[in-house]
Amino acid sequence: MRPIYPNATAQGGQAMAEFLVAMVMVMSVLLLAIVMLGKFNDVRNRTLMSSRYVAWERTVWTDSEATDPQSCIAGAENDTTKPWGCTVWATSGATKPLTGDPSTTEGWSSTYGSAALSVSKSDAELKGEVMQRLMAGDGAPIASTDRKQTQLAASRPSMWHDYGGNPLLTSTDDVAVGTSVAADPASAQSGGALAQWPVPTATGGQYVAHLSVPTSTLQSGFVSISIARNSDALKRLLPKDGLLPAFSGLTFSDTNVLMTNAWVPDGSASNEALFSQAVPAVNVALVPSSGYLGLQKYAPEISTLEFGRIRQDVVPPSRLNQ
Repeated sequence: MRPIYPNATAQGGQAMAEFLVAMVMVMSVLLLAIVMLGKFNDVRNRTLMSSRYVAWERTVWTDSEATDPQSCIAGAENDTTKPWGCTVWATSGATKPLTGDPSTTEGWSSTYGSAALSVSKSDAELKGEVMQRLMAGDGAPIASTDRKQTQLAASRPSMWHDYGGNPLLTSTDDVAVGTSVAADPASAQSGGALAQWPVPTATGGQYVAHLSVPTSTLQSGFVSISIARNSDALKRLLPKDGLLPAFSGLTFSDTNVLMTNAWVPDGSASNEALFSQAVPAVNVALVPSSGYLGLQKYAPEISTLEFGRIRQDVVPPSRLNQ
């Protein structure tokens, strides 16, 4: 005869209920965590897009930021609490030596394309555009005055809120934007393009011909966003657990690098000044006049020779009217 235990069925039902309650609690936490990861991923993606935007803007707008990039780089290397470097040093009062360095776009433009210097943006203005265009809600308008904004956008991305409805990004101090410039990599072959070659002159000396083009055109854009530093909802969700500290915010950073060689002299005079350096006959006499003027009686037009003549292409007025 098999014994019968009247409480077995009741105990089994109680265990199942306890399991379901525990699973609901665990799955609820996992569901909240998955949703929060999606929010964090959106912040990361916008950080990436922002760094691309900043790097691209720096290739088409010259730099007017009043900081010293060498000091920025040194400070960023030595101070691990300030990963964005240049933005932190923006109030130091130093000036970037870009306009005095002919290898940079700014320095080259000061000689051959001064009009480009009037089309400039500072890092602070790029930050304003990033906040208004890439850290704003969907459908936010784009305005020419975005670069002058110093506050966060009026509308934030819909996913940039915690469970309590509080915004993840609360201050402009949590957004850092910086740019820097570096020399082209060796693979750019800029050394061959800028090589100098000596040419013997009629007086027995040498003229060193060369072509001046900017080579420090590797533009870097850096963006850092710190979020949820004071989010009570996330602190309750992720409290201190043993050696793990309580949640205190996240920082997303990204750097994007673009290289551009879009140098264009401004006006015919700048074109002539640039290319005449590579034409020795424009600057020095390569053949002594005694070597050919004696032939003038056989060829009178020889006296009209213009060695190293540089002339701009001119469109006939009749063609301009068509």
